[in-house]
Amino acid sequence: MKIRYFLLLAAILITIISCKKDGGALSIKLQSVSSNIVPVGSDLSITLQFTSTGSPIDTIFMNRFRINQDSASVPTVTTESIIIPASYPGSAKGQLQFDLDYNLFLATAQTPPTYGNPPQNESDSMIFKFIAKDAANHVSDTVTTGLIVIQR
Repeated sequence: MKIRYFLLLAAILITIISCKKDGGALSIKLQSVSSNIVPVGSDLSITLQFTSTGSPIDTIFMNRFRINQDSASVPTVTTESIIIPASYPGSAKGQLQFDLDYNLFLATAQTPPTYGNPPQNESDSMIFKFIAKDAANHVSDTVTTGLIVIQR
């Protein structure tokens, strides 16, 4: 009976020790979004705060979730990998600002659905998610914007 308890305790300790992190911590937080409604032709600016106690951040993954409510629209997810330039100073704390061009990152539908008379283009509804990765392959938690409407 004592051997069972000993083996159970040993298994729990091995599990705890094997799950211990190697000292590198990486976190990002959403600091600001320039607007929740983006007019036609305008860009969107998203600023993230970061803290890294290990290696410097080398990649940001950005997911765009298109969430139009129109039944004719199919929700799409697009992932972009943004490589941080080598000239980046590798600070332990700071901000990363992403200026998303209207035509490259925001207007995703080639031919947007129309409504009304005279016909008007339907707006896009999007949510952006960001994940950071450092040079030692530590990954941050996911940061999510609220719903952002892209007018077209």
